[in-house]
Amino acid sequence: MNIFLTGKPGSGKTTLLKGVLDELECDACGFFTPEIREDGERTGFRIEDIKTGDKGVLASVKIQEGPSVSKYRVNLDGVERFSQKVLEDMEDSNVVAIDEIGVMELYSDGFEEMLDKAIESDKILIATLHRNLVERYEDRGKVIWVTRSSSNDLKGKIIEILEDSGKIAR
Repeated sequence: MNIFLTGKPGSGKTTLLKGVLDELECDACGFFTPEIREDGERTGFRIEDIKTGDKGVLASVKIQEGPSVSKYRVNLDGVERFSQKVLEDMEDSNVVAIDEIGVMELYSDGFEEMLDKAIESDKILIATLHRNLVERYEDRGKVIWVTRSSSNDLKGKIIEILEDSGKIAR
C-alpha cells in the first residue's frame, strides 16, 4: 500500500501527511523536511527523524559542496544517514512516512535504495511527491493530488483507504 501526495508548493501535502499520522494508531518511521528560515527568508531545508526527533541539514545556501538544486547545495551525507535510519527502523514500523520524494533527495543513492525497499515492502508508505516526479512513481502506488481546498477532505479519504487495506486501525 503506497500513497503519494502531490501538488503545488503550499498546497498542504506535509500538513496532510502529519494529520494522517496523528489520526492513525501506528508505529511510523521516516522523516520530514521543513524549511530553514533566517530573517524571514528560506535558506535551506532540515531533515527530521519521526521516531527520534534527530535533526540534520538536507540542503542549505551555506553548504559549499554537494549537488546544486536552485540556490541550495544538498548535504548528501545527511540524506544518506537519515535514509539508513529509516531502513533500520522499517522492520519495527508498520508505516513509512517520507517528506519528500524530490530532486534533492534523489541525488542520494541511499535515499533511492531506502525508497525502493519501502515501496516494495509490506509496509504502508505515505510520501509527499514533487509534482514533476508523478510519472516516475504513478505505477508504484496511489497518487493523490492535494490542493489547499481539498486537504481537509483528503485526510478522511486516506485514512479510509488505509483502514480498508486491513493494515491500519484507528
